[in-house]
Amino acid sequence: MNTVSPPRLGPIFTRDDAIASGMTRRKVDHLGPQRITHGYYSPTSSIPLYARAQAVLNVAGPAGAICGPTSLSLAGVDLPLRLIRDTRVWVQVPKPQTWPRRAGVRLVRSPHPGPIHSLKGLPSLALPYCWLQLAAESNLDELVELADAMTCRQHPTATKASLAAAVKSRSWVKGIANARTALDLCQEGTDSIPETDLRLLLVRAGLPTPTVNLPIVDSTGRIVYYLDLAYEYAKVAIEYDGAYHTDRTQMNKDTTRRRLLEDQGWRIISVTSLDLATDPAGIVASVRCALSR
Repeated sequence: MNTVSPPRLGPIFTRDDAIASGMTRRKVDHLGPQRITHGYYSPTSSIPLYARAQAVLNVAGPAGAICGPTSLSLAGVDLPLRLIRDTRVWVQVPKPQTWPRRAGVRLVRSPHPGPIHSLKGLPSLALPYCWLQLAAESNLDELVELADAMTCRQHPTATKASLAAAVKSRSWVKGIANARTALDLCQEGTDSIPETDLRLLLVRAGLPTPTVNLPIVDSTGRIVYYLDLAYEYAKVAIEYDGAYHTDRTQMNKDTTRRRLLEDQGWRIISVTSLDLATDPAGIVASVRCALSR
């Protein structure tokens, strides 16, 4: 990893900062791998998103704000794979503002900027509007995955009502029909993107919409488990087994959990990532069969 010295330089710095700190001009000229954007560098070649966003905002000027997947990622939202791969810094500026094209930056010139909030000390488009911003270039499943992830059970960053308010206030934007459909399919209180994909699979196959993260209580009323997807009236639950289930301790806990749930009359259908990728019809058939009983 390339590293500059002396170490007192901050998380981002300019060429002048580096020279003032004692670096020679020759050394500064060899900071290519540490260059974030025009005029700004990082102390290492492994540049975190926050530092890159900060540098781009410095160039964008006082009216700039991060947006899109950049804001969602910094807020800790679980992103669909395609957006994870988009490593550019998304920055929004008013439409009249001119700005040269820069590598690693997605410039959004908006005639009607949405509300700007502070996100970890950086100006950011409000997160519901970041979601809506992606409606024009994301497919329906990605929008539902994002909406679910933003309104998840643990540490949500938005509510379904706040997403609906963003949609209502921007009825003219590209992709608005896609956003409205995604909002109808969104379920608050989910735990992961694969669980969202599993729910969409069942609903599109004509099955009833299952309850998300149904709490199971013990005799004292204490919540002891959450079922990923459940049809409570039929006591049928669908559980997504992620990669972490290869851990022996977790497998033992899951086995005990399954036994106790089955003792209460639940039929548990386990689904893996391989099942979702290669045998979606088989999943639907298993759930349909369980419900018919």
